[in-house]
Amino acid sequence: MPNTKKIAVIFGGKSVEHEISIISAKSILNNLDKKKFNPIPILIDKKGVWRKATFNNSELLVNKKSYLTPLITANKPALIEIGPKLKVKRINIDCVFPILHGTYGEDGAIQGLFEIMNIPYVGANVHGSAIGMDKISMKSVLKDYGIPVLDFVGFDKSAWLKDSNKILTQIKNTIGFPNFVKSANLGSSIGITKVDKNSNLKAAIEYSLRFSDRILVEKAVLKPKEIEVSVLGNHNPRASVPGEIVPNRDFYDYEAKYSDDTTELIAPANLNKKITKKLQDLAVDVFKALDCSGMGRIDFLVERENQKIYVSEINTIPGFTQISMYPKLWELSCIKYKKLITTLIELAVEKYEEKNKLNTDYEMKLKV
Repeated sequence: MPNTKKIAVIFGGKSVEHEISIISAKSILNNLDKKKFNPIPILIDKKGVWRKATFNNSELLVNKKSYLTPLITANKPALIEIGPKLKVKRINIDCVFPILHGTYGEDGAIQGLFEIMNIPYVGANVHGSAIGMDKISMKSVLKDYGIPVLDFVGFDKSAWLKDSNKILTQIKNTIGFPNFVKSANLGSSIGITKVDKNSNLKAAIEYSLRFSDRILVEKAVLKPKEIEVSVLGNHNPRASVPGEIVPNRDFYDYEAKYSDDTTELIAPANLNKKITKKLQDLAVDVFKALDCSGMGRIDFLVERENQKIYVSEINTIPGFTQISMYPKLWELSCIKYKKLITTLIELAVEKYEEKNKLNTDYEMKLKV
């Protein structure tokens, strides 16, 4: 297939969301338009080693006899496969589709590598990924933009070890109870505890510190509607119809997302036109404020009584199985799954070509 673009679908990673990433990657690989694209599946294992992989039905097959390393060169972007007896093979690639949820994949780390390689990649850039991944930074930026977020307190491990009583008092006086204690830079609701009374707060924070050295404590909304909106685009992003998550638990935790089949997904959400439009507009505002591109799923909390809306978070690499909310909402907004994958790759190339038109030296003089 000489006219097809070689797309490296990179998944797995050194993250607590490793297994979820594999499921998303399998779905993308099964639905990639083979008339346009030649997929190159790449697993990053839990130790951080890059390996060629494939799926045989539901089984993940990994080539453990060789490993891959990125090639940083002025020529065409590529990977180098190093096999037995250090046999070397060059693998040219045209674009990367990272489907690495969480740490090192969604936080700007691997996006920085792609920038250095000078290769197109799907999704937010380094800046948008890093800000979007860290809930303290994200909510601070959104607050500055006048976008509604719940009251929160953010701190790091060193501040906690220095004076935990001061932080506990600040949370009690400014946030109150109930609240949510969260690891600030993890996804999939990992490291999250709902705290109903002061006596449980310290233990919840110390639990979250097992997963992250930055902690966010946020005021809880009692029995909110949990709404998600998908966003697609670069300079002129558009929002999908909203969907609602109805967990059969106190909140939408890891088990509710991935192992509890009683969680209900209502798409499109049962909302009036005014609230729907407001959510869509806010989703686009969040996407722009955080300097995102390609794709993003914005999660909201809507108070049932007064219909107040709060932004919970953004996922710059959301779950991407055919039943995941991000592609499901676009299916309901008239973009089929296969077309969505193609559009994201096209957006990645568009972003790359625009960036490469910028000057990278200082030879031009301003004439006045």
